Parts: sequence; C-alpha cells; structure tokens
Amino acid sequence: MLHRLKIDAFTLTHETAEAALALHNLPKFARCPVQHQPGGLQAAVQHYMHQPSADVIIVEDDGDVGQLHSRLEQLAEVVEPGRKLIVIGAVNDIGFYRKIVSLGVSDYLLSPATIDEISASIDRATHDPQRPTHGRLLTFMGARGGVGSSTVAQNVSWLLAKEFNQRVILVDLDLTFGTSALAFNEEPRQPISDALSDPQRLDQVLLKRFMVGDDDRLQILSTNGTLRSNIMPSNAAVEKLVDLSRQMADVVVVDMPHIWNQWIEDFSLLADEFIVVASLDLPNLRDAKSILDFLKTKRGENRDPRLVINKADMTKRSRLTMQDAVRALPIKPLVTVGFDPLAFAEAINDGKVLAERSKAHRATAALRQLTLEVGKLSHAKGPRRSLALPPWLARRKASSVKA
Repeated sequence: MLHRLKIDAFTLTHETAEAALALHNLPKFARCPVQHQPGGLQAAVQHYMHQPSADVIIVEDDGDVGQLHSRLEQLAEVVEPGRKLIVIGAVNDIGFYRKIVSLGVSDYLLSPATIDEISASIDRATHDPQRPTHGRLLTFMGARGGVGSSTVAQNVSWLLAKEFNQRVILVDLDLTFGTSALAFNEEPRQPISDALSDPQRLDQVLLKRFMVGDDDRLQILSTNGTLRSNIMPSNAAVEKLVDLSRQMADVVVVDMPHIWNQWIEDFSLLADEFIVVASLDLPNLRDAKSILDFLKTKRGENRDPRLVINKADMTKRSRLTMQDAVRALPIKPLVTVGFDPLAFAEAINDGKVLAERSKAHRATAALRQLTLEVGKLSHAKGPRRSLALPPWLARRKASSVKA
C-alpha cells in the first residue's frame, strides 16, 4: 500500500540520516513528506516544543539506558498522543528492548539503521491488525487508445475467475466509454461514476449495488455509457473504491483509461502488476517507452512493469517487427497476442470474451500464459508467514549481548 504519513527523522549518524532521506526512493513512501534534522533525540525534544508532531517520529540516540529513558520522558511531554515513535540506539540488549516498548515506543532499531530496517519498522508501527486482507491488484493500460488493453484485461479477468477459481472484481475506470460490462453482456444498474461521486458514503454494501455479473467469482464495476462532462473523481475516491474492492476479492483487475493524472500515477506505484499493452507502430513504441521508463524508475527494484504486444500479426502492415520493439523498449514483451479481428468480433457479438468462446485459440493461449504470470496463482492463497523478529534482534547472533 502507499503510505500517506508525515515522517520526521532526528539522526546522529551519517548512515541513518542517508537511510531516512532515501525513503522517498521507495514507491510506498513516494507520497510521504520526510523531514530530517541532525541532533538526535535531544533535537526532537527541542523541535516539538514549538512544532506539531509528525505521524511517525524517528529519533536516534547514543546514550546509555538511564539517559535514553530520561530523554524519552522529556519527548513524551511535548509530542501529541497517538504518534508512532521509532527509536534508534546503541544499546543492544533484549531486556532494554522490552522496557523501551513497554514505555509506548513502537519499535527499536540498532544504530546505524539501514533503509530496509527503517522501512520495515514503519510498516510494523503503522500496521493495523484489524485491517482486512487485500487481494492482488493488476492494472492494465494501453500505450495508446485502441490497442486492446481493455480486451486483454477482460480476458485475464475471465481466466482468473473461471479457469483458476479466483474471486475477481473487474474495475473499468474509463468512466465514460468503458466497455467491460458490455463485453460480458451485462447492463450496469448504475454507472461506477455515481459510486465515486460521494466517497464518504462508499462502503462494501453500497459497492455491491454497482456490481454486475452472473457469477460471484467475477463481478464487474463499469459504466453504462453515460456522457457527463463533470466526471472527475478525486484521488481519495478512486483509492477508496479500489481498496474496498481488494477487501472483497482475491484479485482486482483495473482497466485504466488512456489518460495521465495523479491517481493514475498513484496506481502505477500501488499495483502489484502494472501491464502496458502496445501495438507495433511508431506512436505506440514511443508512448510505451515513455510509460515503461517512468514505471521502471518509480516502482523500484524487482517491480518492473510488464509489456504485452497486442495485434502482433499486424506487423506486415506497419513494417515493424518484434525485433524493432525489443530494441526500442526497456523491457521485453511478456507475451504477444495475435491479430484475429474476426474471432474477437464474433466473441463480442456473442457477449463473451475470446477466452470463453474459443478456448483453443492461439490468442487465448497467450492470454492464459499472461494470466498465470501476472496472477501469481501459486501465491494467491499461500501460507501465512511466520512472525519476524525486529532487525536489531537478528544482529544479536553476530555480536556480543549483555547477559
């Protein structure tokens, strides 16, 4: 998830300062203002005598047990209740750790702290155990309009639900011209834009009223083709709608409109998989490169976007080949989907997706391969992870510890 927290860091060591400031480079902290001041815990006490408290406060201290305890009491007098405090210190003792936590400190790390340790500590400090689990989020976006990203998203949704028995919600965020309901021969009772117009009222019960579909495994949120000039949902409304959907499904597939704004950018960071669909022509290659370059930079390591080449058999007309695409784009296509307008048109006219109407079609095989890859089905309902010890405790095995 994307954190939206104000974070203040008061450090003593150069390494911890660099780690705190580098939080901005992690996608989940991209929307978090991070302020840094040298001086450690003492500087934090002085700062909050005159300034409001941040959501998360990181303080570093080099004192012994008695000094740290005294300084934390001073900090408690000036910090507003409910704030999350992460302490980074030099005392490496489990008894001290327990005592610090008993005072209301959210977490304790051994100095100097790394960016991974600080990030994990913030996750632990802000984790809500009552928060519902979230399904996997897949987003599809066309490099340009008309490349078939909606068709790809619809087929992947059907395959996930029908062949792999996942609970899927397909969210079509093209609020004016979306075709997801139409592709499954459904008629929305209310357009999804109505749900986004008043996010304060939006909950799971209300959201279900906007869903259509003849099977609980595949539900669809889409438009009925209503033309409205004032459809401009807020970032908070879109985020809440998708968040609720993820609480109700194993996988949420989002069909993105071909626009670029703040909530589109937020989704590019939040999504488990961001799939860019392109065709083989110069405008597509140019725009696909722009999107992929941006996503590779912003999403971080091991979270590269995916590329799908659709209508691949049109290369004879455009005179561009797959080799041209591989040379021009920063990532290789995950799959290529052949161009068979007759098969796709017949499926649409029957109110079905190609994967349902023609299960043996070569395009269906490519879409099934894509579904297996981005769905991570082996992890969809995997076992719970064991509870991890705080990072500083793991270090105790490699260093001397007080008795």
